[in-house]
Amino acid sequence: MNDCVILKGKKDRLVVQLDSNVDFSSLKDKFSEKIKQAEAFIGDTKIAIEFTNRKLTELEENILIDVLNKETKIKVAFVFSEKSIFSQLPVPEFQLPFNNIKDLTDEGVTKFHKGTLRSGHNLEFDGNVVVLGDVNPGAVIKSKGNVVVLGYLNGTVYAGENDGSDAFVGAFSLNPIQIKIGQIIAKNPSTNVLDVNKVKKTLDFEIAYLKDGNIFIEKFNKSTLEHMVQI
Repeated sequence: MNDCVILKGKKDRLVVQLDSNVDFSSLKDKFSEKIKQAEAFIGDTKIAIEFTNRKLTELEENILIDVLNKETKIKVAFVFSEKSIFSQLPVPEFQLPFNNIKDLTDEGVTKFHKGTLRSGHNLEFDGNVVVLGDVNPGAVIKSKGNVVVLGYLNGTVYAGENDGSDAFVGAFSLNPIQIKIGQIIAKNPSTNVLDVNKVKKTLDFEIAYLKDGNIFIEKFNKSTLEHMVQI
């Protein structure tokens, strides 16, 4: 039982190996014990965390992160649920070139979801959410922070839950059925969201944010994105 949770430190993250044959309640208790011991050498610095060897549900993953947040002073910056292109690379730090977006909601845990969110799929998280795929109509994202979709956003998205008016929503194509940022909600961007740029470009990255009580969308062309990645 002592080996059902194994912590391994890597250069860019803390890897948590979980036994797939142990019941989750026992696993959670052992994780609590091990992470308290690890706090002595991790301290309160920001880390990325990756769960391996066991496929966790959204609820189980959130429970373990909640244990870490409540019982230690360790600060989690990113959560890797499964291997992705991001797990092979250090997370870059750069200044986003979005002049109208405030940076007050960029702190906290970020959850990466790999794959398309299909109709009926609900993704809720107490931090930022990054989807490596599309969000189809009928899928719902609820986040207390920012939402970034590296694909097409055609479902429903709620960013900045609990009045996070400085949150933003970004995607390569913003066409949500419903979008809500903070307390402001719009049912259709074509009628209820004010579009800053009238001309649509195929490879634009689009950002939705709040300004003066309205939801605006700005588009950034391919050259802007390339400059951002190179920083």
